[in-house]
Amino acid sequence: MSVRLLKEEVKQKFGIDVSMRQCRRAKKYAIELIECTLVEHYAKLWSYGEEIRRSNPGSTVKMDVNNMPDGKTYFSKFYICFEGLKQGWKGSCRRVIKVDGCFLKGLCSGELICAVGRDANNHIFPIAWAVVCVENKENWKWFLENLKDDLEMENGFGITLMSDQHKGLLEAVKEVLPTVEHRQCARHIVANFRKRFSGVHYERMFWKACKASTEPLFNVAMKEIQLLNPTAFDYLMEKNPKSWCRAFFQERRMCDAVENGLFESFNNVIRDARKKPIITMLEEIRLYVMERQFNLTIKGCSWPDYKPCPTITILLNQLKRAQKYWQVLPSGLNRFETRNLAESYVVDIDKKTCSCRVWQLNGYGCVHSVATISYLNSDVGNYVDPMYNGAIYKNTYKYPIRGMNGSNMWPPTEFIAPLPPLKRKKCRVDQKSIEERMQVKKQAGHNKVTCSQAEKPTKFKVKKRKRAYCNVGEGSSGKKAKDVTDEQGSKGNKGINGNVGEGSSGKKSMDVTDEQVSRVNKGSKGKVGEGSSGKKAMDGKDEKGGRGMKVIIKKRKKSERIIKKKLATRVEGKNGEGNTIDKPMELE
Repeated sequence: MSVRLLKEEVKQKFGIDVSMRQCRRAKKYAIELIECTLVEHYAKLWSYGEEIRRSNPGSTVKMDVNNMPDGKTYFSKFYICFEGLKQGWKGSCRRVIKVDGCFLKGLCSGELICAVGRDANNHIFPIAWAVVCVENKENWKWFLENLKDDLEMENGFGITLMSDQHKGLLEAVKEVLPTVEHRQCARHIVANFRKRFSGVHYERMFWKACKASTEPLFNVAMKEIQLLNPTAFDYLMEKNPKSWCRAFFQERRMCDAVENGLFESFNNVIRDARKKPIITMLEEIRLYVMERQFNLTIKGCSWPDYKPCPTITILLNQLKRAQKYWQVLPSGLNRFETRNLAESYVVDIDKKTCSCRVWQLNGYGCVHSVATISYLNSDVGNYVDPMYNGAIYKNTYKYPIRGMNGSNMWPPTEFIAPLPPLKRKKCRVDQKSIEERMQVKKQAGHNKVTCSQAEKPTKFKVKKRKRAYCNVGEGSSGKKAKDVTDEQGSKGNKGINGNVGEGSSGKKSMDVTDEQVSRVNKGSKGKVGEGSSGKKAMDGKDEKGGRGMKVIIKKRKKSERIIKKKLATRVEGKNGEGNTIDKPMELE
């Protein structure tokens, strides 16, 4: 049960709302009561390995520990490969191995790395697994060396290895298995490709290029990507297309897969086991594989020996339904040409080859070969590679995994019991990298944020705009024509710096923009619109004729308008008495 489900269960059953941290501690305490502590689990690993060797002779169990200067011994790595799995892969499985790693989610810290293969029925076949503290080049090299010795792969010739793009794994494969065909999972590549170049078009064109079985088809697909985005084309070419494109895969490996989906299936099965202590996890994996070996043995007993397995038969039936779109034309002795509009491929029945290369890659055929064999009224199953026959499948699972005794009957050992591995620091920085970053100031402990000598960005002083006033005629009180409003029923419009239009009926005036130029008539006493009906001041005109002046008002920011409104309350009592054009009223 997960921590989140435990929290909901406690709330529903007892009506108590507990935190996630409390549930996590309670779950840890319950596991310790049932399955002992982590220290006891790691201390039993030597005895667990001896029990595997006793019950399954020929199995490989290796453990590596770290001896510290203080005399303590800590766990480092643990590798398991049962004799039944070892012989089953060497005798009848296809020469394809898929490796990958996954994190341990429970009390134990570290990673679980596994190697799986493919049987004759196109299903997963677990080979070996190991627990390591961290997924790096050293641990991958150690795992591959043990796998190489158990499966007798020598330098890797004739073997296909598929993995993700882990840098340590890539380097380890080059050193341990220099001649192996190393394929990279296309799903991991497209996941990284999608981060830089998002869009459905990029992903569709990538899969088109990835699943192209010939170089001309691959070049056409990559040309489309180059025309759309040259940067995306360069990014994919840097990833070495020979490792992820079907057009460059080696033939006669009986596998045309471009994804590492088999390991993901195995990882999904052991997902719950990865949350438990190390021995409990290893035991659940062993029990699952042991039971699976027996069930598949019983399942394949009724299958015919010299006919393809059921999964391969299903794939052949799908190809038979698609053959109706292809026309077959004989061109020689057991040589034919299959056509579909502008597409054309050559099929050689004797050599079991097709110019599309799919038949050579997967071993059971393509739509062109199936159409040609049906044209000859022959059975398609007779032209499938013998690696897919039922007899090979039965030979794969004839080596069982033997049962083991409980922990109370495990043989004791003389080795020092290891302690659980030390937890790695999250922010682990090498001292060399720190010194390189200090070269800027050549000082120990220098930090750019706290440095007093660091260049700080200069602050620019922004000058406030000057206030624009409205000078109106001779003898008028220079009032501002911006934001001038009037109350209904008032005798004059109330301005910011004074009253506008004394004695007028005072309709609502509007703002005067920068570009508006108006003429204001001068009254008999120099007032604005004295005795007039007081129409809107948008045009800045009065009904009476006369000479006026241009009014230019600049736009103000919102912050300046707020300041003006605040200042207007301070000068509200002043009506502009005694102020003229030469001596306008100033704001305090």
